[in-house]
Amino acid sequence: MLKKLYCLILSACLIFSVNRLAAQAASSFDKYHSPEEVQQILKKLGSSGNVKLHQIAESPGGHPVSVLEIGTGLDDVPAIFVGANLEGNVPLSTEGALYFAQMLLDSSTYTENVKWYIMPQPNPDASLDYFSEVKTGKSTNLFVINNDGDENIDEDGADDLNGDGLITQMRVKDLEGKYIVSKNDARIMDKANAGKGERGVYKVYTEGIDNDKDGQYNEDGVGGINVGITFPHLFPYRKDGAGHYPGETPEVYGIMRFIFDRPNIAMVYTLGTSNFCLVPPKGGRKGGANLENIKIPARYGRMFGIDVSKTYSMDEVIELFKAQVPAGMEVTPSMVAGFLGLGAAVNPQQEDLVFYKEFSEAYKKYLESAKFNTETLDPEPAKDGSFELWAYYHLGVPSFSMNLFTVPKVKEEKKADEDALSMDDVEKLSADEFVALGEDKISAFLKANNAPERFNAEGVIKMMESGRVTPKQMVGMMKQMPKPEKEDELSEKDKALLAYSEKEFDGAGFVSWEKVKHPDFGEVEVGGYAPYLETTPKPALIDSLAKIQLPWLLKLSTKLPDFEIADEKITDMGGGIYKLEIFVANNGDLPYPTSMGQRNNQPAPLVLVLDGDIELLEGKMRTPVGSVGANQVKKLSWLIKANKSDVTATLESAVFTDVVKQLNIGG
Repeated sequence: MLKKLYCLILSACLIFSVNRLAAQAASSFDKYHSPEEVQQILKKLGSSGNVKLHQIAESPGGHPVSVLEIGTGLDDVPAIFVGANLEGNVPLSTEGALYFAQMLLDSSTYTENVKWYIMPQPNPDASLDYFSEVKTGKSTNLFVINNDGDENIDEDGADDLNGDGLITQMRVKDLEGKYIVSKNDARIMDKANAGKGERGVYKVYTEGIDNDKDGQYNEDGVGGINVGITFPHLFPYRKDGAGHYPGETPEVYGIMRFIFDRPNIAMVYTLGTSNFCLVPPKGGRKGGANLENIKIPARYGRMFGIDVSKTYSMDEVIELFKAQVPAGMEVTPSMVAGFLGLGAAVNPQQEDLVFYKEFSEAYKKYLESAKFNTETLDPEPAKDGSFELWAYYHLGVPSFSMNLFTVPKVKEEKKADEDALSMDDVEKLSADEFVALGEDKISAFLKANNAPERFNAEGVIKMMESGRVTPKQMVGMMKQMPKPEKEDELSEKDKALLAYSEKEFDGAGFVSWEKVKHPDFGEVEVGGYAPYLETTPKPALIDSLAKIQLPWLLKLSTKLPDFEIADEKITDMGGGIYKLEIFVANNGDLPYPTSMGQRNNQPAPLVLVLDGDIELLEGKMRTPVGSVGANQVKKLSWLIKANKSDVTATLESAVFTDVVKQLNIGG
């Protein structure tokens, strides 16, 4: 017996060791991998136990789009989907996804009760550009699109005029030009400011020639559709690279089909250029439903006796409608939005921003503890039609994104006479302490941090004294606002990119302007920032960037909702009638569903199912639980008639593990 047990233990250890070695040997992170190499790595990883490789689509260029499933032996558990490099021009995020897969395979801690789907390269056609002889930085696949509407297709792309293997810019002297050479740095082109008496001297194009002789330049290159902006939410139908409709290209359709076929996906991560981990999703979009200021149409006001002169929040409208519907009928945000015709939601829900902001603050502290430099350029906002926005708005699940690299800001030396406080200093002050600084110091602080003109010392002091805002809230608003550029200085971004180019690439990140002969314009100058400068550091940094930041995504996976039937209460009402109360607890740090999920009835609801020899007098055998907040408990109740019966209560879910509890009625 002991010998048999020893053999079983030895076999298990060997299987674990083989899986671990397969994961470790799958890839080394000292280079960027081509689409072909990525597929080879995925096949190696897919040969490990409890792992499966799915091909979900084939790109227009004939390359497979694959998803690695980790946890094939797990049933009835939530899953997390990780998508990377959807635009195809951020090779670092592909490496991050592969690195993340290896982290999961090297440790069972995060794969015991959660299934993972990893998609490292959904846009292989565009990803090939980084490995080509001439790099353009393109984000479009090889889907055939006639961009200029003529009789030819893909006939007018960029051309490498100076033969350096990089497609940059081309400046052409023209009396109708809108650009001038920057007064602050001759390498940079600025738009002429007529208000300052400036007149444009140059037109600026992408480097190339008018191949089809239609008077336009590089307007119809090879391909294509940008996989990263072709999802249904806020689909940018007028933007080049979006295609005609969401899901037109096979990669996007395959991704959506794969996810919709797996309703247990409870969270989505995106590795790319936005960073919801650091900066919560931004609102401010116009044209969508405003769920915090809802006007009730007059006909419904008369019908339900509601004051139509007021505006209401969604929660207030739900309470108003609850009094009007039959007992036991649940009034949801989705029902209200449909009934009142409120339209699509285009801004994040305030309730969801609570957990986004909480996790953002925790992530900043995590990076600080790791001594990771966060003084970098701001991450890009999520683009319309992006995967991360679709996951939040349409799937209704928590959607977190991360950019593994942004260019460091230039640290400017403070002038000797400059005594302005930093945002971090002010954030720690109380309102009284801030006011006590006086107008001069407050003005210096606002000026040093590029505060908008409406933020003047006198006005800010009044807001502090009235209690309308705290220093922490003010700093938070200032950080969210776009910073006006200082006059007579390069933009913060240009300063950072030029400095980074000099330090890391000996200046090669900016191609110096060079005169070349052009068939149409005669003499032109070619130069500008090199493709991939902003997003793709040297390969030697891949390992360290991934090792520090990606564990945060593992930590987020522990925040998933976690349900149990916490308690039950059975009250004997006499005559064989009982009142049954069941308490459903969410022990996780995220609500279920999100507020956006409530808004659009996604994902699938929790249902409390009763099974036994009972007669229901009030309530249902299958009762939707509705929303349950993070670390909250919800009570459900029934009135039943029974004669000493065992009842099975099952918390049923398409997303989470079912919970079963036996109850004894009348025993």
